[in-house]
Amino acid sequence: MPTLRPFLRLATGLASPGSSRGRLNILTYHRVLAERDPLLPEDQIDARTFDIHMAAMAEHFHVLSMPEAVERLFQGTLPARAACITFDDGYADNYTEALPILQRHGLTATFFVCTGFLHQGLMFNDIVTESVRRATGNHVDLRHLGLGVMSLANTAIRRHAAQAIIHQIKFYAPEDRDEICRQLHHQLGGGEPLPGLMMKPEHLTQLARSGMTVGGHTHTHPILTRLPLASVRADIQLNADTIAGLTGQSPTMFAYPNGTPDGDYNIHHADLLQQMGFKAAVSSAWGVAHEGCDRYQLPRYAPWGTNSQRFVIRLIKNALLGQHALRAARTATSIG
Repeated sequence: MPTLRPFLRLATGLASPGSSRGRLNILTYHRVLAERDPLLPEDQIDARTFDIHMAAMAEHFHVLSMPEAVERLFQGTLPARAACITFDDGYADNYTEALPILQRHGLTATFFVCTGFLHQGLMFNDIVTESVRRATGNHVDLRHLGLGVMSLANTAIRRHAAQAIIHQIKFYAPEDRDEICRQLHHQLGGGEPLPGLMMKPEHLTQLARSGMTVGGHTHTHPILTRLPLASVRADIQLNADTIAGLTGQSPTMFAYPNGTPDGDYNIHHADLLQQMGFKAAVSSAWGVAHEGCDRYQLPRYAPWGTNSQRFVIRLIKNALLGQHALRAARTATSIG
């Protein structure tokens, strides 16, 4: 419906005004697949859908880099219709699929990268998924994980099984989680090599050279609340040092792994990032950022759908109604 286009542009400006009343939609993505994968969750984004999203962003929003957007948000100089585009984890398809689409639409984005999985490694959730994909039998005994004997009869059931395993082990300490994944890979796939899904180091270098922002996302993707604070600091520092070595710049933006406030991270981790020199951090809490938010707990929004106008309407709704739940706790306890 082409007649909606002028209305949508007007509505985005009203919902997301600039200056001291500025509201910043921060979009969050993970993978951008060349084609849809039936074994992955249904909220996955493929290249065609991502292209639709980015065309809508270019037409209806003022897309900024995260460093610029954060500073202008708290200076009260944010333009109307302000938005940022972010990616978590560091998948290779961010470079091969997403980057060309971003460049074609003249957009910038921030890539929050787990450096421990560079060299085309696999994160634990992908080891689970790829092991389940390669399983030759129709059942798997997961009683040692408290999941009983699970069926692998078809793709939909395998997708359910993979997600159940991931949910069961995601909060384990990294070394325990890795050992379970190793055993599962051997149990289901006979230890056959799995595909590398993450970026190569040179991809980070090229992202930075192309004008994209590379942010921190830890080295090993642990749940921060499950580790001593000293271990968290060491993991984040290794992540920052690796990014600096590859891009020539230390990251100033950070994304919490998993990202649930007061569950996956807490106020102590927000304070730690401030002490370490980071300028802002994003969570996985849904909402819109405004001047009163904690800059170390900025909310984001995960868009979906293949209809560009509905996509824009959802972002308008988020700008108007997005929760702002991340202010009071840190204001009371901030180290200043």
